[in-house]
Amino acid sequence: MTTADHTLDAPGLACIDLTPLIATTMRELQPGQVLEVRTDDPAARVGVPAWCRLTRNPLLRAIEDRSRPTTTVFHITKKAS
Repeated sequence: MTTADHTLDAPGLACIDLTPLIATTMRELQPGQVLEVRTDDPAARVGVPAWCRLTRNPLLRAIEDRSRPTTTVFHITKKAS
């Protein structure tokens, strides 16, 4: 299991607002550090991986929380400069 260096808990936030918040949070991390993002927006299951591809920040995993069917947890590594 990946250990996150920082957690962004964003329930109720739509993907259109979530990805800019991820970008802002990633600026605070050092290259190689891992951000954990928790969201309940179903669109994030498509939007966050797309954001990772576009920004070249590796998506380590996306886990659907079985205890809360709408919640997804993402682990994203900050890319090297």
